[in-house]
Amino acid sequence: MKGIFLISLFLISVNLFAVRPTVQASNLGYNNLLCTSVILQWTNGNGTARIIVAKEGSATDFTPVDFEVYTPNKDFGLSTQYGVGNYIVYNTNGTNFIKVDNLQSGKTYHFKIFEHDNNGPGTLYLTDNAPTISITTPSINLGFDIRYIDSCQQKNRYEFTNTSTSTISGLTYTFDFGSGQTSTSNPIEHSFKTGGLVPVRIIATPSNGCVNTLTKNVRVYNKRVAYIDYNVFKDTIQCLEGNYFDIDPTPVISPLLASYRYNWDFGDGTFSTFKRMKKSYAQGNVYTIKLEIITNVNLQPTGCKDTLIFKLQVLPNPAGGFNINKPLQCLTNNNFVFENTDVNMNLYKWYFSDGDSSSSRIANHSFKDTGLYRVIHVAFSNEGCKGRDTAFVRVVQDADATFAGINDTYCQSNNTVTIVPLNAGGTYSGYSTSKDFTPNLPGNHFVAYTINNGACSDSDTFNFEILKNPVPKIGNDTSICSGGSFVLNSNEIGQHTWSTGETTTSISVSNTGRYILNVKQGNCEGSDSIDIVFTQAPIVDLGRDTILCKGGGLRLNATNPRATYLWNNGSTDSLLFAFLPGKYKVSVTNPCGFYEDSIFITIQSDYCDLFMVNAFSPGNDLLNNVFMPRGRNITVKLFQIYNRWGELVFETDQNNVGWDGTFKNKDAEMGVYIWKLFYTIPNGVYIKKANAFGEITLLR
Repeated sequence: MKGIFLISLFLISVNLFAVRPTVQASNLGYNNLLCTSVILQWTNGNGTARIIVAKEGSATDFTPVDFEVYTPNKDFGLSTQYGVGNYIVYNTNGTNFIKVDNLQSGKTYHFKIFEHDNNGPGTLYLTDNAPTISITTPSINLGFDIRYIDSCQQKNRYEFTNTSTSTISGLTYTFDFGSGQTSTSNPIEHSFKTGGLVPVRIIATPSNGCVNTLTKNVRVYNKRVAYIDYNVFKDTIQCLEGNYFDIDPTPVISPLLASYRYNWDFGDGTFSTFKRMKKSYAQGNVYTIKLEIITNVNLQPTGCKDTLIFKLQVLPNPAGGFNINKPLQCLTNNNFVFENTDVNMNLYKWYFSDGDSSSSRIANHSFKDTGLYRVIHVAFSNEGCKGRDTAFVRVVQDADATFAGINDTYCQSNNTVTIVPLNAGGTYSGYSTSKDFTPNLPGNHFVAYTINNGACSDSDTFNFEILKNPVPKIGNDTSICSGGSFVLNSNEIGQHTWSTGETTTSISVSNTGRYILNVKQGNCEGSDSIDIVFTQAPIVDLGRDTILCKGGGLRLNATNPRATYLWNNGSTDSLLFAFLPGKYKVSVTNPCGFYEDSIFITIQSDYCDLFMVNAFSPGNDLLNNVFMPRGRNITVKLFQIYNRWGELVFETDQNNVGWDGTFKNKDAEMGVYIWKLFYTIPNGVYIKKANAFGEITLLR
């Protein structure tokens, strides 16, 4: 109890001297803003001391509490944190400025100042209208790109591009390539004298307290040198038979991390990308081998490469250089000559596959039968190479181009003549280039047939004549406008036959018809025909003016022999069907004259063949009880009745069947109904389709 009493007396004594300030500090500002620090300055209020709260990113949300003592630290973030992100950077009396350190480049900071009476545990704070300020520290974000134009040490070249950004104006950026070489250009190309990883720096000045240096390593690759160790690989000359080259190049490896691509050109049009050459050649020759080694980083070429060129020799097949005079020959007198063209041999052997052989460099051989023969040649060269080669020769049957199917003479026609060869596979020439031809060109001709199988050939020729057919002309079709006769004359010589049976060169005719003349000269014949019409000037009678029933029509006929027609509606037919009222006029012309006629047609407003009442009253009076179609020779196809709502109340396809005025077994309502009728009527030898519709009134 005594201790508690003493503490209470102490607090009472402290509070007796506590005085809360009434005037806040003012003119809160800053100067000497750097990337990591700033100096705050202000005008003191009427307190004996003041406290400053700082926060990064957003306004401070902490207010000091009476009787609490807060320990400051000018290095932001190192004092006690109050709430979320609030730190005390100043808490003292006297001065009116403070340098705040430990800031981050490119960040925004908020500050708030409070006056207090600096009374220790009894401190009273003035929290109303506390001044605030926010500042953003400057920043330098260093960066640069490196473009590898050629990273091989012997001719390396790089492009450097400054990508740095900063909120500080007037900065100077300098590339430092080492060995005292610098540049402020952007972009800038540079080459290095040494290989390996070379550091390159970019420096920003002035730094304003920011980190102002960035270093990147540039890869400069030593040239990769490849060579062939001939102490290991000695077989640079090999025989063709069994040749096999296995070459593993020995490289000088770069100390830098890289991969390598190998491009082989084997000199015979083949290539490889494997490191090791494993190759056999199909022909003897001296081959120039090219090996290109490319240095890659991340599968991308660096531009650093080396090329190695050397030669290999493949000795030719001793048996492969031989000639055959003619590999395909006819059976008769066949003589094959086999010659090895290389005289630097010590052994020759020919096997002809028919049981015979030869040891001469030049061997002659004849075969006794047709067929395909396999010839094997074996030879040894003075260099010790052995060779074996195979060729095929063929002996074929002698060709025979005999053919048939052509006569000595033909009459001119479009009939097809087919040539029949004894052996197929040949070619045709002369009058025809195929086995089928048409003898339609008069004169003396020939057809040749040739068989050429590459070894032997044969040809056969046949001469023939195509005779011109007689071409009689007895004139153009004609019309005779007066009576009497007409004389037909032939212009050809030969045997005459008329369609009338007469055999003279001219005949006299007096009847309308077609007359045909056939003239024969030897086995060839020709014909001509003429149509003769004995006629007169045209006569037309369209009939008297007439009245047609509704739906009716009239057939107008103006037909005359060998005539042309023109109706006033533009038609040029001899017949016209009239269904509309008006005047119909026709002009008729033939070789004997001209005639015109016309008719006027009137169409009445009702159907002549159909009679329909407009009202009926079904009931018990037996008068007009049923409504049905009536007419002359009509046949009902479909008869329908609809009420005013569009409902079908009656339907039939029978004659003499009508509506009794009921609907669904009940009397239909009085009123107006719609009827539709589809029917047919006779029209001469034809059946005419027709339809009609109207209204009927139902009465009760």
